Amino acid sequence: MKKYILLPLIGASLIACRLDDNIDPNSAGADEVTPALRLAGASTTAYAVQASSMNGLGNAWMNAWAGNFAQFGNPFTIESNLNITTSFRQTIFTEMYKAVTRFERIIDFPDAKAKYPNYVAIAKIQKAYYMQYIVDLYGDVPYTEAFKENEGKTPHYDDDVTVYKGLVDEVFEAIQLINNSNKDIFAVSEASDPIYHGSMTNWKSFANTVLLKYVIHLSGTTNAEGIALRNKIIDRLAGASYVTNDVTINPGYNNNSADGQNPLYNSFGRGTYDGKINTQGYQLMTASDHILKTLQGDPSKITAGVSDPRISQMFTTGKKYDGTANGGATGYYGFPQGMNIEDYKAYMGYPASALKPANKNFSLLGGMFYSFPAGASSDGYLMMKSEVEFLQAEAALRYPATFSSAQQHFTNGVTASFAFYDMAGSAAAYLTAINNKPKVGWTGNMTQDIAAIQYQRWIALTNYNGAEAYINYLRTGYPETPLATTAAQPNKPYRLMYPALEYSTNAANVPSVTQAQVFSKNETTPFIYR
Repeated sequence: MKKYILLPLIGASLIACRLDDNIDPNSAGADEVTPALRLAGASTTAYAVQASSMNGLGNAWMNAWAGNFAQFGNPFTIESNLNITTSFRQTIFTEMYKAVTRFERIIDFPDAKAKYPNYVAIAKIQKAYYMQYIVDLYGDVPYTEAFKENEGKTPHYDDDVTVYKGLVDEVFEAIQLINNSNKDIFAVSEASDPIYHGSMTNWKSFANTVLLKYVIHLSGTTNAEGIALRNKIIDRLAGASYVTNDVTINPGYNNNSADGQNPLYNSFGRGTYDGKINTQGYQLMTASDHILKTLQGDPSKITAGVSDPRISQMFTTGKKYDGTANGGATGYYGFPQGMNIEDYKAYMGYPASALKPANKNFSLLGGMFYSFPAGASSDGYLMMKSEVEFLQAEAALRYPATFSSAQQHFTNGVTASFAFYDMAGSAAAYLTAINNKPKVGWTGNMTQDIAAIQYQRWIALTNYNGAEAYINYLRTGYPETPLATTAAQPNKPYRLMYPALEYSTNAANVPSVTQAQVFSKNETTPFIYR
């Protein structure tokens, strides 16, 4: 993979920090750009990868988003037909490695553990947080020889279990650095930390939460080393404190430029910084027919008879397609994944000669994504409070000797999701309504409750962190998620293919993976799924 001698910090419109006045920004050496000057840029660029390509892919494969054929000729085609190749979504791999390398520059800064221990701790925590996604999506990846810039252009690929073990050890070390650092002498400045603004107490809670996520992602593995690692983490987490609020990032997002916008909004929000409609992001997809029917309690879905009020904040309304220019009743309408315009006409009972469906007939992203320009300056979300509660609910179900109150954490997770949309007052009635819905509410046996956690996690993360929802789907099989009508494979992929760039620049090390192996469980499948 390509490396860079000095990765740029980030545009001045994004972060409230700059190089020291005595440093020439055009020729700054690596040992002159201190961890304090690097952290904000590293944090924001890593989040941008999660918020954009990873998020979009996860929402597509969770059948929450569908290609908008009313606007484009072939949107989300590969995501639907599953013709996965080495050229598909390459930026998830390449851009995340660039981003994580910035954390490594903090960790490797001369004498950093002595001079900047809390910066090193924060870098290690975020490195472990983001690299878990890469391992879960690719399996074996560069780790021990990665992040070395010009000295390591062709890194060795490490076994995925080895990478997990190394990342967990880095989080352990980060917690130790926090515990041993004098907070007055080694304080992290508020301006350099766009996530917790220098609060190491919060960073320690986030570190514990990252470890808990490792435990949950390891819960289904049969790998002996993976099981031992899981048990080791569980032992360390006895009595630990976790995140109690959404983990947000905002270095000063604004609508002054494309780079200044929250990257989640920049990718999928309605308006560009200059007031135009974001046709290549916001209008690229609609809500899927599947998720809208699920949220509305359609008889064909497991939520039959239960309407979820969160739909009003997740998606906009449309005018039902009825073959006329005006459209029919106002409601929530989405494309069935894989259908094109002609398919949709037939699906809705109209002949090929009928008027073409238009954008106004469909539901698009709502909430912050619709809000212009306010959405551009809104917070980004590394992890939501609801997700943390669902992690604890699943941990309590699977490992009751260490974790407790599974049902309460489930209830807390649903309530937190409603609160995220400023609908906290509607949570209790919804929880009562789903109480007798297996795989949706807390009822039935352990398998059904695990399924309910996954369902509620999916709804809570939709639009904001699709990759996390998809990874949990792969490891549990829940919630049941239909394939697109054009899918050429019998199931969703268990992994992504390594990017073509790796095969052209690091051919001696990158493992060979066939398309067939992507869709079956085999030696190339990330170990947490087998």
